[in-house]
Amino acid sequence: MLEIHNFTIPLLLGYAEVHYHLKWLFPKYFIDQPEIIFDCPIRCIKSRTQDLPILLIIKDSHKFPIKLLAANVLIKSKENEKKYKFSFDETINDKYYSKILNCNIEDIESEQNLNITCTASVEINGGIIEIVQDNYKGISKQSFNCFLSKDTLPYPDNWYAGEPHYHSIYTNDQVEFGADISSTKILAKAMGLDWFFVTDHSYDLDDKEDNCTQNDPNLPKWEKMKKDCKQNDDADFRVIAGEEVSIGNHKKENVHMLVINNPKFIEGWGDSAEIWFKNKPQNLISDLPKAKEDQLYIAAHPAEDVPFMQKLTLRRGKWYEKDFTDNKINLLQIINSADPQDLEKSIEFWKAKLLAGEKYLLIAGNDAHGNFNSMRQISQPFLKLFKSKKQVFGNYHTIFHYKENSPIAGIKNGRILVGNGPFLDFYISNGNEKIYIGMEFDTSFAILKYVFKTNIEFGEATKLVLYLGKEEKEEEIINPKNYLKINLDKVKYVRMSVVTKNGYKAFTNPIFNSKI
Repeated sequence: MLEIHNFTIPLLLGYAEVHYHLKWLFPKYFIDQPEIIFDCPIRCIKSRTQDLPILLIIKDSHKFPIKLLAANVLIKSKENEKKYKFSFDETINDKYYSKILNCNIEDIESEQNLNITCTASVEINGGIIEIVQDNYKGISKQSFNCFLSKDTLPYPDNWYAGEPHYHSIYTNDQVEFGADISSTKILAKAMGLDWFFVTDHSYDLDDKEDNCTQNDPNLPKWEKMKKDCKQNDDADFRVIAGEEVSIGNHKKENVHMLVINNPKFIEGWGDSAEIWFKNKPQNLISDLPKAKEDQLYIAAHPAEDVPFMQKLTLRRGKWYEKDFTDNKINLLQIINSADPQDLEKSIEFWKAKLLAGEKYLLIAGNDAHGNFNSMRQISQPFLKLFKSKKQVFGNYHTIFHYKENSPIAGIKNGRILVGNGPFLDFYISNGNEKIYIGMEFDTSFAILKYVFKTNIEFGEATKLVLYLGKEEKEEEIINPKNYLKINLDKVKYVRMSVVTKNGYKAFTNPIFNSKI
């Protein structure tokens, strides 16, 4: 969350809000137009939808009214290209407007990457202009990439994939905003997901609806967000309200925690930079009651380093072992970015915890604020915007096994995988029972069996690894045989991972030694 009005820079995550300015100082990227943004999912699955949904967002047109004349979508495939035309001739003067442009893809061959260019014709300030992809200044207008797949993600029955860390339009302030929940659901279903949690910032959810720097004790944004989630939630696709709470660790520094399905708002604005020098957390992790059966507490991005200026100005700190153990938090959203270096660092952070004998379960999300195909954000306040693929909705996701699509119960059950495409599961057997990931073993020898599934998009496995956590290191068995007999003497845990030919990855959670 970037707070330019107080010149502090915690995070840079959402669609870029380009209209905020100081009294006489306007950003270089300021435009006297509403933000006009196209977006689309990173993949589209024909068995889920006959249309590729293109999201059109127009924000702040109540300040800069426009007439939306038309929109066009050009989809290029290997064989040919297809054009879609949408007529509007509609005056837009809303704070937030969105529209799904449905592009029928039934006659486009599956199992290929599509290049998508979107344009809009708008009348503004007495003239007609053409917008390509977006109207942000100084960033690339290159085509979107979307993989068109015939069948859904390669997950067996009773495995459900979703996004646990997502910011919607209710995260809306001076420098960033997300997308509306109903549009997010449409794009998420098209790309093969089954659920997502809406985890808007606690320091945004307490704001007035028309003023992001002033709080409202009646919490209208919080109440609307919960209602919005409930309206979009159904048995086929789950949308569950949550909150990314700024909360105090045991040193009374601000950290972030995902609180899922808590009906009562938890105050937390210590690191919001809304008031200078008032940066103490309003609540501590230890203040919270134990999560109820239908609730989750998840440590948000605990592997990320905190920049010095955030420590100094926002009292931001890190999660300590004491914070996890004293408060019985074992769900860690360690994967928060698709950047290869961030991913490797995050897995190493988790591995060190496992080798120390801790039994933490790995959760993966993206912390996306909108951002379905690429991030479009502020890189230098008042000066420059940028694009990247680091934090895109649903890229890395969490997959649980359960009898039904019930994300809270399923995640609590512990049989959880994470990844960005391929499927990998395993169990061990001592002859009497099957012991699945998230469970514990009490045997010296066992037979291991794994299941790997993939598709054309992800490619076949190039490196499948079995990890046996021992004293201070992991023993790695590369491309192990199935039905492998393993010696579990002095092994703290067993886990697996896979990398595919096209660079996609999956990580299982461990099976733990019950005696450690």
